[in-house]
Amino acid sequence: MRLESKTAIVTGGGRGIGREIGRRFAAEGAHVLLADIDGARAEAAAEEISAGGGRATPCTADLGLPEGVGQMFETARDCFGDRLDILINNAGIAHHGAFLELSFEDWERVLRNNLTSAFLCAQGAARVMAAHGGGRIVNIGSISGQRGSYGRTAYGVTKAGIHQMTRIMAVELGPRGIAVNAIAPGPIDTGITSMGPDQERRYLERIPLERFGHARDIAGTALFLASDEAAYLTGSVVNVDGGFDAAGLIFSYTELTTVKSDVRDPTRSD
Repeated sequence: MRLESKTAIVTGGGRGIGREIGRRFAAEGAHVLLADIDGARAEAAAEEISAGGGRATPCTADLGLPEGVGQMFETARDCFGDRLDILINNAGIAHHGAFLELSFEDWERVLRNNLTSAFLCAQGAARVMAAHGGGRIVNIGSISGQRGSYGRTAYGVTKAGIHQMTRIMAVELGPRGIAVNAIAPGPIDTGITSMGPDQERRYLERIPLERFGHARDIAGTALFLASDEAAYLTGSVVNVDGGFDAAGLIFSYTELTTVKSDVRDPTRSD
């Protein structure tokens, strides 16, 4: 019960990573508010938690709009009063598209739903936390915010922005008792994003743990960052990616141990 009696908002809490974080937090004793643009998904996730003996409240809100964020915090006040201990800033949308074909409309839509929404939610949460002794904010970024990946122009830029915003928030909000960290998931199999067979193969070739991650992998890290165990941790971006970012070229062990890399090829010039 690492979050016993804590209050937590999980944005994008109706499915995928957000839903799993909400389930895990409730199991650890928190009262969670699950905010999602899809109200039916938020209600289903809250009902699942309640059926298991946890405390969860659904909230339907478009967090890409200031009025939607305001609506979410009104619901939070109804549930929690003036107290908020934890914000998991998870809401966002995926977008893949080549740079030269990216429309202004798609660019603006991704920035609004991923980066602007994270800013608005974090600012609102920090104001509540600062007035009542502090709290924890965990922003969900992405490995795409650290690497140049094909087709990730808008998405990668928003996630890189979330990582930098995390650092700036940590500096400014630390004196107010608010710890701010981010999680950068690698390739996570949530059933939301589909891949072609070539994409899947290329990913697996570059992941040292040789598997895709699961929502529970992210939820476990979020729980640690929200708990007292991470009391002295702020301003960090924690990669949860199976080693994807650490890996360069990965060779077969057999070839690595049989081909002598220190033998010069006489047919090639310097």
